[in-house]
Amino acid sequence: MTKEKVSNAVFLIINLLTVILLFTITDYFTHELRDAFSVPPHYFWNKVPAAFGLAVIGLLLSIKIKGVWLKALVTGGFTAVLLQGKYFIEGYPLDFVFLFLLLHFLMLYPLLVLMFWVYNKYSKIENI
Repeated sequence: MTKEKVSNAVFLIINLLTVILLFTITDYFTHELRDAFSVPPHYFWNKVPAAFGLAVIGLLLSIKIKGVWLKALVTGGFTAVLLQGKYFIEGYPLDFVFLFLLLHFLMLYPLLVLMFWVYNKYSKIENI
């Protein structure tokens, strides 16, 4: 692997971690809006590695997609659906799962669009 590819991979990972951390902070405040939205504290500690792992997989699935908007749609949609699948399995009510599926996607999508735009603008090799 060339130095340029390693540099771009590190840049992408830092961007993705930033997106996941901003997503987690936004999600925290969303869950604080109503008692019905509350979740236990471990929910957020588990969210960062889970969301990062799912976002990496979503990113790999979208690697051949050229458009920033569509790439963010695939990556964000994949991440939101699988996160909510996990919470459904953990026993959260179905209405809660569907509401937060939508909210998680709406939180992730603009952050991912920005991330892909920044990466494509500042990376040293072809766009991902």
